[in-house]
Amino acid sequence: MTRPALNPPASPYLLLTLTALIWAGHTIVVRAVVGEIPPLGFAFWRWAVAALVLLPFGLPALWRHRAVVRRHIRLITLLSACQATGFSAFVYVGLQYTDAVNGSLLQGSLPINVVVIAWLITGATITARQSVGVATGFAGLAMIVLRGDLATAVELRLNIGDLMMWAGVACSAAFSVLLRRAPRELDATALTTVNGIIGSALLLPLYAWEWADGRPMPFDATALAAIAYVSVFSSVIAQVFWVMGVSRVGPATASYFIYLTPVFGTIMAIAILGESFGWFHAAGIALIFGGIWLATGSAARSSRREG
Repeated sequence: MTRPALNPPASPYLLLTLTALIWAGHTIVVRAVVGEIPPLGFAFWRWAVAALVLLPFGLPALWRHRAVVRRHIRLITLLSACQATGFSAFVYVGLQYTDAVNGSLLQGSLPINVVVIAWLITGATITARQSVGVATGFAGLAMIVLRGDLATAVELRLNIGDLMMWAGVACSAAFSVLLRRAPRELDATALTTVNGIIGSALLLPLYAWEWADGRPMPFDATALAAIAYVSVFSSVIAQVFWVMGVSRVGPATASYFIYLTPVFGTIMAIAILGESFGWFHAAGIALIFGGIWLATGSAARSSRREG
């Protein structure tokens, strides 16, 4: 039996594409406030506000299935620790120390991390076609972030920020893999609600430590606008879409859509920041869409045959 709320009329591929679009905006916002907003405070308020927004919608289901929540509390807490706490804390802190090229490459490695973690946890396999899709999509991602200059790749250096970014991506990959074990009685909204509640609770001690260390959260117009975006769009809308998409097509296939994030980020940078469009953008976008087609084509055909 499937969860009704996780089986929406909209195409899962559309939901995953919209998720990538929203997360592209999230990356721009986070990078824009680096140095102005303390990372752990930003992560805490992101999920605390998201939980408050979702509470009226998710609480009824959580209360109705409170016995299920109690029975699966360890798994639910692990999911929250991976996505809300681990991903946000590691990525927000990591972006304080690494540059845009390294950060984009590491965030774009989510599909590879999902494949590896799925193999470690569930023993899942990947087809030859999917392997080619992963490689093609990653080549397109590299084409964009390296701006078509292979010499840039030679100059890349790992630092503590890169390692933290990688840890955050690994947390998100683990969340995507473990998501299919979540209790079926809880729909996407309920899961995201409890994710925000537990995740922000786990972030609270880190936020308090950061504040005590002399980095309080500045509740000015910039901070409030940034929190509003990452809470409502990145943590509520995109997260619900992601849960729905993963539940329909699986974590490995869903993760390929992360390759769309730098595509949308490039378009936003051109439209909003006035950056120029180069040949490597076109080549990278073509490779990314080709990789997604290769990785998801067999799954889509299988779904049509089953339908």
